[in-house]
Amino acid sequence: MILPDYPIQSKESDKLKRAPLAQKVADLILAFKGSESFVVGVEGAWGAGKTSFINMVLETLGSKVYFFVFNPWNFSDQTSLLKDFFSSFSNIEPITIKKDLKDKLTGYAKKLSDYGFQGINLSIISFNPLQKLLNESLSDIRNGLNKSLGSLEKKIVIVIDDIDRLDADETKLIFKLVKLTANFPNTVFLLAYDRNRVEKRLTIEKDGFEGGEYLKKIVQVSFVLPEPDLEDLWQILFEDLDATIKAVYGEVNVDDKRWGNLFHAGLKNLFITIRDIKRFISSLRLDWSIVSKDDITPVDFIGIEAIRVFAPQFYSAMSANKHLFTATDSLYVGLSSRDDKSARETKYKELLELIPDNLKQPMDEICKQLFPQLDFRISYPHDWQQTWRKELRVCSEEKFDFYFRLGIPTGAVSEAELKAVIKTLNKQDNFLKNLKKFNEEKRLRKILSRLIDYLDDIDKDKINTFILSLWQLEEEVDDKRFGMWDLEDIDTLVSRLSYHSIKQKVEKGKRGAFIAELVKNSSVLYPAVKFAGLVVHEFEEKNKKPSEETLLEQSEIENLKSAISGKFNEIDKNNLKDNKHLAYLLFRWKENAGEEVVKSFITELLKNKSDTATFLSAFVSDVFSQGIGDYVSTKKRELNKKSIEALYQISEIEKIVNSITDEDLKNFNEQQKEAIEMFKKPKKSDIFD
Repeated sequence: MILPDYPIQSKESDKLKRAPLAQKVADLILAFKGSESFVVGVEGAWGAGKTSFINMVLETLGSKVYFFVFNPWNFSDQTSLLKDFFSSFSNIEPITIKKDLKDKLTGYAKKLSDYGFQGINLSIISFNPLQKLLNESLSDIRNGLNKSLGSLEKKIVIVIDDIDRLDADETKLIFKLVKLTANFPNTVFLLAYDRNRVEKRLTIEKDGFEGGEYLKKIVQVSFVLPEPDLEDLWQILFEDLDATIKAVYGEVNVDDKRWGNLFHAGLKNLFITIRDIKRFISSLRLDWSIVSKDDITPVDFIGIEAIRVFAPQFYSAMSANKHLFTATDSLYVGLSSRDDKSARETKYKELLELIPDNLKQPMDEICKQLFPQLDFRISYPHDWQQTWRKELRVCSEEKFDFYFRLGIPTGAVSEAELKAVIKTLNKQDNFLKNLKKFNEEKRLRKILSRLIDYLDDIDKDKINTFILSLWQLEEEVDDKRFGMWDLEDIDTLVSRLSYHSIKQKVEKGKRGAFIAELVKNSSVLYPAVKFAGLVVHEFEEKNKKPSEETLLEQSEIENLKSAISGKFNEIDKNNLKDNKHLAYLLFRWKENAGEEVVKSFITELLKNKSDTATFLSAFVSDVFSQGIGDYVSTKKRELNKKSIEALYQISEIEKIVNSITDEDLKNFNEQQKEAIEMFKKPKKSDIFD
C-alpha cells in the first residue's frame, strides 16, 4: 500500500508535539476584535507540516468559528481568482442562510470583478484603498457588507495554503486579494507559506520594493513552525518502516547491527521533514511490491531506495557501473588488482559529484556501508562474494541486479526458485525434471552455482538422492565451455556440489564408504568415476601439500579404488565405446584396473574399422590459445596422439587407419571422418590426463 502524502486531520495524530502551539494560534484568533481583517501567517519550509498544523488549529477552533479553505491553485487570472474566492465565501453557513447577506456579497463580488485590481500598484499600496480607488456605488455595497459581517456572532476564518507554490504574479494577486478586496471585519486570514520564497516573489527590484517589508504590513502575526525534534522524526520513520516490512515479509528478523550502522552512518541525515519520510516510505512500498523480495535483504534495500529517492542521478550512475561497486580484489584483463582498485576509486569520486552538496557526505557513508569494497584501504578477496551472495547483499555481483532492476534480472535464478527446487528432493525424478527445465531455459549453470549456498537446507538423508541426481544430469546435459576462461561448466559445478555436500553432511572417516556406495548405485559411469577419481587424486596430492585437509583418510583410499574398478567390471563394454567421455574413462580404468585390461578392450575395438574411428574421435577436442596482445582466445580442433600412445601402440593403430578406404569413409559419421583425417596429419599435442 502506498503511503499518501496527506496531512494529519487531528491532534490525535500529532507526532511532532505541535498541538500546544495550535492551541495558542486558535486562542489568538478567537481573541481578535477589529474593524478590518486579521491576518495570521504560518511559516515553514516546504514539507514542514504547515497544512497539518492548520488542520489542528481548525480542529481546536471547532464550531466556534465559520471557515472555508481557498485553494490558490485554481485560478488562472484575476477575474477567476475573484470569482472562485467569493464563490467559496458565499457557500459558508452564515452566508447561505441569510439571503440579504448573500445578496450583498454577490453584488460586491460582481462589481469588484468589473473593476478588478486595475490601477493598484503593489509598491505604493494604501492600506485603506477602497475609499480612494473604487467608485461610490461599490463603496456603499462594501459598507453594507462590512456592517452585516461585523454583526455575525462568530468569526470567519479563511485558510489559504501553499502560497509558496505560486509564481510571482500569482503570489501578488493573492496578497492584493487579502488586503484590498476581502479586508472585512470579523474575518481572519490564516495563511501558510515559506517566508523566504514569498518574500522573493513579492520583491519588485526595479522599484526597490522589498517583499519582506510588504509582508510585515500585510501579516499582523506570524508563527514559525518549530523544527521537529529529530528523535520524533526518527520514531515516525521507524514505525513506518516496521509497518512496511511486516506488510512485505510478515515477521522477519532484521540485522540490527547492519541497520544501526547504516542508519547512523548517513541514512538519518536524509530525513529533515515529515514529507521526507512520507515520500521515502511511499516509494519504498511501491518498489518493494515490484522487487523479488526473496532475493534481497531489507537493510540493503532500504539503503538503495534511499539513494534512489534522494539522489536519483547518482542512483542511475550506480546501476550503470556494477563493477565499480561489486568488484573484489582479483585480476582482471589488462589490469592488476591494484590498478583496478585505483581506477575504481577515481571513478567513484567522480560519481559522487552527481550528488547535491548537502547530501554528498551522508550518501558516501551509506554507500560504504552497503558496499564494503568502496573502502579502498581494505582488501576483499573474491571469496567474499559467496558470503555476500548467501546473505543476499547488494554488494554481491550476482545480487546487485536484483536491487536495481526491481525484479528478477533476465537469466537470473531467484531465491524462491532455489527453495522450490530443493523441496523436490523428496523424489529424484521431480528434482531432475526441475533441473532439466532450467537447462532448457539456459539457466542451469546459474542454479547449480547457487545451490552451494543452500546445502545447509538439504536434509542429511537426501544427500544420496541429491548427488545421484546431479550425476545423472551431468551425463545427460551437453554443456561445452565457451573458451579457455570458462571454468564453471556443468561438470565442474556438479563435482563442486558433490564434494561440499559430502563434506558438510557426512562424518569424516565414513565418507569413503559413502562415495563407494554412490558409485555402485549410480546409473551413469562418467560422473561417478570422475568424482571418485577426483577425491582419490586430492588425497594423493596431500603428500605435496601436507598441511591441506582432504575429504578422505588413508584407510578409505583402497576401498574407493576398488569400487571404481568394480564399476568398470559391471559395465556393458559395447556401450562404453560410444561414451562421449571414452578417453577420460579409459585412463581412469587403467589407473584402477591395470594396463592390460584396458589394452585388451582397445584391441577388441580396433578389430572394426568404424570402432577404430570412434576410438580416435574420443581424443579429438577443442583447444584454446590466446596471445599476449589478443582480447579473445582462438579455438581449434586437435587430436592428442600422445594420449593415445599412453594407452596403446600408435604403430598398430596406424596400420588399421592406413587400411581404411574411401569406400569405408562413406559409412563413417563426421566425427569419425575428422578423427581419421587428423590422425593421418601429425600434430603437436600434450598427453591427455
